[in-house]
Amino acid sequence: MGPTDPAAGEALSLLGQLDVTEREVRRLRSMNEDTTGTAQSPDGLIEATVGMYGEVRELVLDPRIFRNPDAEALADQLRDVLNEAVREAQTSAARQLSTLLPNGIDGPAGLAFEPLLEELTRTRKAARR
Repeated sequence: MGPTDPAAGEALSLLGQLDVTEREVRRLRSMNEDTTGTAQSPDGLIEATVGMYGEVRELVLDPRIFRNPDAEALADQLRDVLNEAVREAQTSAARQLSTLLPNGIDGPAGLAFEPLLEELTRTRKAARR
């Protein structure tokens, strides 16, 4: 492929598009780094705040929760509160990004930026070979 070869020009154009796409995905990801969701148990004894990928940022247990020694019930309540907080964080992130992303993006799989960034990097490296 010489400098005037149309295939070379196409390859450079594709690489440029990949670079632009990667920068945009990184920008979108950074927009949501601080997105959180918070949920509380119906009795108000458990409160959880999580990031959009489910990482627990804060967990508050009212000391009264320990009056009932039922570990299984406590585990169920914790799971329910954490899952609700994750749903809230993901809904908030999707709402923030809704005008920027194509229709049909929903849930954690649709908002997982790392796999897309890794694929863009692999594609760009392969195209440069």
